[in-house]
Amino acid sequence: MGSAERALILARQYAEREAAKPLEQRRQEYREKRGPAWQESEEGKLCLEFYRAYTAYRDYLKQHGRHWREGNENELDFTEHQAYASLAKEIGEYERQREEIDRRNLERAQLAARCTHRRLNGQTCGSPKMRGSKFCYAHKRLNAARNEELELPPLEDANSLVLGLTKGLQALMKGKMDLKFAGMYFYGLQIVASVMSRVNFGEVEGG
Repeated sequence: MGSAERALILARQYAEREAAKPLEQRRQEYREKRGPAWQESEEGKLCLEFYRAYTAYRDYLKQHGRHWREGNENELDFTEHQAYASLAKEIGEYERQREEIDRRNLERAQLAARCTHRRLNGQTCGSPKMRGSKFCYAHKRLNAARNEELELPPLEDANSLVLGLTKGLQALMKGKMDLKFAGMYFYGLQIVASVMSRVNFGEVEGG
């Protein structure tokens, strides 16, 4: 497989992972990743200053009358207020469109095929599954990791026992074994440790 093909596969996998995330999660991750740098930029500072002024004026109008809005026999608006009114209308329309898009995305997500991983409580995962798989991204990785062999050194002394313990802890932290298997694994190491002092692996005593 060439580097271009690998890049395409990685790009598709990344897109599938992102698509499987809830919309609010993606937005939150984007803000956490890009927000601080944007807020410190000139663009960000100006935008935030503008937004604060916009929301302050909007809230003021909700609470106070507009006694200045009269002239001759017709109500008049200052140019600056007309700009605000036009912007408020555009923002309202944008929010309605965004709500409609979010609603459609949610409907598509609800109709999408679901991950078939069964949890310990008997319930299935229910997250959108990845293309060509029975599982979502998280459980596909978890199941793949669990299928990897956990190679142990011969447990013949304290050093090898500590190495086996370390390997088991690493596998548990990386999701390569579930809690049930981990319990049996570490219990087995405990048994080995309890009998290790009585085992000589064929050495002849007093020889």
